[in-house]
Amino acid sequence: MTTSLDCLYSFRRCPYAMRARLAVLFAGLQVELREVTLKNKPAQMLAISPKGTVPVLRLADGTVIEESRDIMVWALEQQDPQGLLDTTILPQANTLIEQNDNEFKHWLDRYKYADR
Repeated sequence: MTTSLDCLYSFRRCPYAMRARLAVLFAGLQVELREVTLKNKPAQMLAISPKGTVPVLRLADGTVIEESRDIMVWALEQQDPQGLLDTTILPQANTLIEQNDNEFKHWLDRYKYADR
């Protein structure tokens, strides 16, 4: 009997895909990792997530999770050996995530893709 693994579509340098991969790692879960070339997105990924962005997680039961924060929460709800969903630290973690997604990402993009 073979078990079908959950499948995570990812891109190596995408910060959102990075944190989805880290959550899977911290949770100690095994997934099939499919590295995506953004200029040539796989038809399988586009079929389950037409918006065409990464990360995308397709669970073995067919459920699709398309947002990195949702993938993080899903992974840690499966297994959270480091206690990252502990309600005493979760508000601080959410604040840091918000800061990363807004202020930091804004400036990171301007640094990476500067107009010269």
